[in-house]
Parts: sequence; structure tokens; C-alpha cells
Amino acid sequence: MRAPDVYLEGRRVVIRPLTRDDLRVMSRWPRFQDPLYRLFDWPKRSETSDDLWFGQLMRDRSRVYYAVDNEVHELIGRISLREMNRHKSARLGIGFGPDYVDQGYGTEALSVFLDHFFNDLGFERMVLDVAAVNQRALRCYKRCGFQSVASHYQYAGGDSEIQFLRQEAYRDLRRFFRRERYRTTMLAYDMELERKDWLVLQQEA
Repeated sequence: MRAPDVYLEGRRVVIRPLTRDDLRVMSRWPRFQDPLYRLFDWPKRSETSDDLWFGQLMRDRSRVYYAVDNEVHELIGRISLREMNRHKSARLGIGFGPDYVDQGYGTEALSVFLDHFFNDLGFERMVLDVAAVNQRALRCYKRCGFQSVASHYQYAGGDSEIQFLRQEAYRDLRRFFRRERYRTTMLAYDMELERKDWLVLQQEA
């Protein structure tokens, strides 16, 4: 469904409803240079496919997408909620274009959004899952107060997408991947943040 008509402003970021035009911008984002992070690239789709995807999103009441702009009004990322269970819980999705990572935007955007999520929307718990190899995302979530509560394995991509693991530079990451019959999976952590814990963090900040 369409995100509520919000305009959430941080020091360097603004969070607003995602529009169809945002998909055109995201489709022009370059791929990550590091093949590890290409596993998390925004998918490249045709205009027709984007139209269909956006139309389905607007009709699907179980998920909602927001856009993240920076201080010079560039679209730099997106935030989504899915598996929304009334005001009990929702699952977070978040991603940024390759040109905007490692600059603190993710942590700031998530902090701003958490205030809206817990205070304005009234949710009690946010959950997410993150690939164990995505150390950048893990650091962001931990800074915002998320705790790991479980783990599971998820599809890692086709053989061509993970062949970089054969390189010596990625040797230490191989332990997070395993072969299951005809596909490769990777370890992911289940994390969550409860409203009461988030409020304590805000008081201590």
C-alpha cells in the first residue's frame, strides 16, 4: 500500500512515501563494486516490470515502502515494512544505493524511522533478518539497539553470483555459506527491537 503521507526529517535525511518515479532513479544506481554486496543490489527491472511491481505494492496492504533522500534532495535509499501485524510488529527492509553507503546515512535514517514506527505508528516490536556476511548492516542495527534472537539459512543466489567466494580474499566468509542439494544458502541472523528497549535507549542518549 502507499505509505502514509509523512515527511520525516533528520539532520541529513528525509523519509517520505516511495513514488513510481523513485523506481526509475533506483534502477540507475550502479552495482556495488564489491561482489559480496552485489548480493544485495536493487534488482534491475524493465519499465513494464516496475509498473507491475508498483501497482501490486499499492494494492498490497501487508507492505509499505518509503524513500530516503539526503540533504541535497537525492534519492539515496528505501525503507520498507512488511508482515505488518496490526500494531504488534512489522518486518523491516532497508537498503541504500552504492554511492551512499558508509556515510552514516543508514544509521540516521533508521533512527529517524524508529521514532515514527514506535511513537507515531504505535508498533510494539520491529523484526528483521540480515545476512551474517553483511557486517555493515549488522553494525547499523546494533547501534540502533537491535538484538540477535535466532538464525537461519536463506538462498544466497545462483552459482554465478557467489563464485567470488573462490577468491582468497573471501576465504573467511565461506563458513557462512553451505550447499543444500542444488542451491547455496547463507547464514542470516534474526534480530528484533522492542519499543520498551528502544525507549530506554532514547532516555540514555
